[in-house]
Amino acid sequence: MDAEEREQIDRMCQPRGLAIFGGMGRLGAFGHAIMCSHTLYGYPGTIYPISHRGDEVLGQKIYRSLKEVAGPVDLASISVPALMVPGVLRECLEKGVAGATIHTSGFAESGREGQALQDEIADIADQGLKIIGPNCFGIHCPKGRTTFLPGFDYPVKPGGVGRVFQSGGMANDLIHEATATGVRFSKVFSFGNGCDLDAIRLMEYLADDPDTEIIAAYLEGIHDGRRFLEVVKSITPHKPVLVWKGGLTPFGGRATLSHTASLGGESKIWKAALNQVGAVAVEGAEGLMDTLTALSFLKKPGQSTAIMGGGGAIGVHSADIAFQLGLEVPAFSPDTQVRLKEILPTDGAGLANPLDMLTPALPIDQVIQLAETVMNQEPIDVLLAISLLHAIDINPKAFGNLLGVELPGAKTYFEVLAEAFQRMKEVSGKEIMVVIENRGHRVEDLETENVFRQIRLLFQDAGMPVFATGERALFGLRNADAAHRHLKRG
Repeated sequence: MDAEEREQIDRMCQPRGLAIFGGMGRLGAFGHAIMCSHTLYGYPGTIYPISHRGDEVLGQKIYRSLKEVAGPVDLASISVPALMVPGVLRECLEKGVAGATIHTSGFAESGREGQALQDEIADIADQGLKIIGPNCFGIHCPKGRTTFLPGFDYPVKPGGVGRVFQSGGMANDLIHEATATGVRFSKVFSFGNGCDLDAIRLMEYLADDPDTEIIAAYLEGIHDGRRFLEVVKSITPHKPVLVWKGGLTPFGGRATLSHTASLGGESKIWKAALNQVGAVAVEGAEGLMDTLTALSFLKKPGQSTAIMGGGGAIGVHSADIAFQLGLEVPAFSPDTQVRLKEILPTDGAGLANPLDMLTPALPIDQVIQLAETVMNQEPIDVLLAISLLHAIDINPKAFGNLLGVELPGAKTYFEVLAEAFQRMKEVSGKEIMVVIENRGHRVEDLETENVFRQIRLLFQDAGMPVFATGERALFGLRNADAAHRHLKRG
């Protein structure tokens, strides 16, 4: 990608002026909603609503044409009927607009006439106007406070993950999902049919984007598979690349054709090809988010894992999953096991790895000593610490009485633990992943869910990812380690 094209996309992500075409006169129309979302999200530039009808919207003048606008415009958001799109794009060319996002559908995904119309707007793009779409949501860039629908409630704090998504709905869903995980984004592109800026060119852009550290893509089809793989291969020595490929089954492939006019492919072929070029193939929203969560927090992931938690089945199941994923759960040394026995002298405790603490709520001093022993004495890469929130939160006094110990409230318990884990990470240089399971599923457990959210933030603020299950944590770890191995290989 040349410098001029890169500069145009930069302007689109952080536009000085935003022109919004179409849907201005009706509450709930796409253009009106885009204007509202940018206003509420805090877009700092000037918004220019444009409709041939004129009038006002939200107290602002509606311009009848882009020619009436005096100030600079870097991005156009287009929601007019498909047949009107080429004319709007030509207005943008004349004005010197950097690029446009075309939200309108009715192009290649709709048949032969739609394909001809899409070819026409691709020809306009060749004249110097960068286009995302058609049939897309557009650009979300927290740094520029540029967003798509609903947009107004997205996190404003930017992060290091850049996303290239063919599906606008999925791009939207995963921004919301990421809010809970602590993952934050540099730029999110929903490119739809990709008549100009497609997955390949957008990934080339993110490859050299200084704000982007990790690249994730959801793709339903690739028009030039060989070129796509060449680009990914050039990126993976420098930045992790995750690819969730839709349309890998006959049914899914049929759906992608009607969704974005793309052709899918065979699952095994895609996975093998992605592996050869150093990308990590993921499946499903959970798989993508778990991998992004691990990559966003773990600076030095690895395969050697220590597992600690209360209840034998928790550790056994996690160890089984680790084995299936190709991770290592090495037995602790005899010296380490002697020390663990001194801290936890109760008969029946498993001390070899996994470390079975017998109960989900030991006194906090014991938990810290056990974790410090493992972190300081064992040559592991990652400690997976599993806790059952419900046992601690529902009635810590009653649960403590059963154990013959005094337990503080859940938030205080985990505040102390988060601070201790943060110190262990800093001293040892090793990673800690936290799993908080058993949050409760009844209506009366809503307060416990609220406590969980507060506790999750404690660990995230201390630099540790939090997962709902050990299985999801280990899956994320395996993929994060694979991505870092590709980096090292490059």
